[in-house]
Amino acid sequence: MCADGSGLILREALWEVSRMILAGAFAIVLFIGLIVGDWMYYTCLSSDACRYGYGIGRMQDRFNALTLPKLLRAFDQNGFLSLPHGVARVFPEVNRMVIRPTHRLFSMRFRTAWPLKGCIELVSEGEGLRLVCTKRVPWSSSILTFLWFSLVGFGTLGFVMTYLIQGGLDSLGSILLGIGVTGVGLIVVAFGLLTVTVAYRIENTRLMLVYGELKAIAVEHERAA
Repeated sequence: MCADGSGLILREALWEVSRMILAGAFAIVLFIGLIVGDWMYYTCLSSDACRYGYGIGRMQDRFNALTLPKLLRAFDQNGFLSLPHGVARVFPEVNRMVIRPTHRLFSMRFRTAWPLKGCIELVSEGEGLRLVCTKRVPWSSSILTFLWFSLVGFGTLGFVMTYLIQGGLDSLGSILLGIGVTGVGLIVVAFGLLTVTVAYRIENTRLMLVYGELKAIAVEHERAA
């Protein structure tokens, strides 16, 4: 009887562990699927996906002698325009355009975790045209970055507060330990800030190059009759 009871408990324990493993595996697959889906929709060159992503900056340029029909001459019948370092697609029915760098066209072909694209609103102003470009980054990149910094930052702050409440300043050794752990947390935060800053500079340089190429074409068609 005792052996049968032990075997039953063991089977139940194994079943619970198996369910937890399956639940964890499902959560991981779902998490990865959401990230992949987010990036796929973000990179899609469609009218709806054009405005998808977290906006982190805006710039605008005005062309006094450029009209939308003139600009549309640069695009093919499907609204695409191949640029030296990227691609653009226009949606004249909603006065909108999207530009995106093509990473294989750059000397540094790798892609960071914070890619940028430009969503451009085309605003007609009399005889001219104003381009309002919003820089956008995938939502998953923005949310994961915020969660990571929150976890490290609040985790370090929580450790310091708990350490002080529990008498972490009672001895020199305790003080040095607290300073060491806090320093590690600050170094991790600083490294994360450096990584995000460098990645943004790389991706922003790529996007600005593509935007500059688009402006050059706009100026060319502005001068055309």
